[in-house]
Amino acid sequence: MQRQVVFSGKFFPKDALKNPYKLFPFEVPGGAKGVEITYLHDEGNIIDLGLFDPRGCEFLTPTGFRGWSGSARKRVFVSENWATPGYLPGPIYRGIWHVLLGLYKISRHGCGYRVEVHIFTEESPIEEVVDFLDHPASLPQGVPQKPRSGWLKGDLHCHTHHSDAHGNVFDIAVAAGHKGLDFLAITDHNTVSHWDEIFSFNYERPILLPGEEITTYKGHANVWGTGRWLDFRCTSREDMRRVYEVANREERIFSINHPKPGGPPWEFGLEIPFECLEVWHGMWHLGNETSLRKWKDLLQKGQRIIAVGGSDTHPKALSTGKLSEWLGYPTTWIYVKKASPDGILDALKAGLVSISACPHGPLTAIAFEAEGERIEQGGASPCGRGILSVEVFNGKGLKLRLLSSRGVWKVTHVTGELWNVVFPLDLEKEGFIYAELRVPGPWPEGKGPLAGLTNPIWYEGFRDDKIRA
Repeated sequence: MQRQVVFSGKFFPKDALKNPYKLFPFEVPGGAKGVEITYLHDEGNIIDLGLFDPRGCEFLTPTGFRGWSGSARKRVFVSENWATPGYLPGPIYRGIWHVLLGLYKISRHGCGYRVEVHIFTEESPIEEVVDFLDHPASLPQGVPQKPRSGWLKGDLHCHTHHSDAHGNVFDIAVAAGHKGLDFLAITDHNTVSHWDEIFSFNYERPILLPGEEITTYKGHANVWGTGRWLDFRCTSREDMRRVYEVANREERIFSINHPKPGGPPWEFGLEIPFECLEVWHGMWHLGNETSLRKWKDLLQKGQRIIAVGGSDTHPKALSTGKLSEWLGYPTTWIYVKKASPDGILDALKAGLVSISACPHGPLTAIAFEAEGERIEQGGASPCGRGILSVEVFNGKGLKLRLLSSRGVWKVTHVTGELWNVVFPLDLEKEGFIYAELRVPGPWPEGKGPLAGLTNPIWYEGFRDDKIRA
């Protein structure tokens, strides 16, 4: 047996401008076994779907969150023992639940909608979501040879069928393993339903990192590390600041994603606190020079924001049963003391990070030595003068550019596959220093495709008022 509740009407652009997140209450009786939601709306519009149970639906209240599917599914189901990917199984509480509709794109002519809620009072057959993928018995055995001890390579941004992609956590982990990636952060949109699969993953490689992509209508941000579900219903800079503060209290890492045209761009401004900026999102030619320029502007202000990359791959299932994906394009390299989720996140927070075009490299690393002390990228030195060392793996033929607060400091070419060079450096004069590798070609200086990037080494006393023209 089942009970049905129907919501219908028409939205207009003014409704989205007032508040794009609309809640529709419905009552679930005691003893209910499951809740199913189906919805439809006029073509040419985008309306997203989510669900809260009676434990709370207010902004930043995590307890009542039961799932989010955006516009990826028109039918979802939640029961005690199973839920549609993107949603959380658990008790079907008696009381007032809420359907959440997100008004992402509403045409000027308006958008008619209809939502049907079916409340099952006895067990109901469930059509589980299957992506019809091949499931290998195991991941590749062994760990790929590293160019040097401590550097792990991975991808900090990808999706599964828990949001708007195909394949479960195991499927995408297998794909990452076959590419030789050592770690993988899974950052499904506005949900944590994929975390149980991450925590049950019992292979040593790749190391899986739990994450959530906070996907708002004004920009996206990744948060890595364990904690509560983080609300995405941010309509103002203050809302996003409050979300950051929750993540910060839980010692998680907050990264602004793809701040570039078509990213979609970040509209909350760069004045809110954050640790990382995704300067390289997908293939380099897809507008990433804009993101890189924003990062460079922050460096000039003395803000020690960590540059990261992410493929943002949304795997698609092919008729062959395989996944189409672009994991590791770009690859983020992190120098770790311990190959574990905590070890990776600690090193990420310290800025021990480089980025390369793909899992094969090129990997670039820099260090500053002065008065018997060695400072790695991401760190700061109180010493003014010392020696800068640069190492490049698998970058022969590329152009190495060393940049500081004063602009381009040195330019040279990489002449070997395992290559290194040293330069005397007045770090106090330069303020900070970092390296990038560019593909040589007939374009203006500094405008060729990026192949590799390091994070800076800082002079400890650098501030924007110490920049010398």
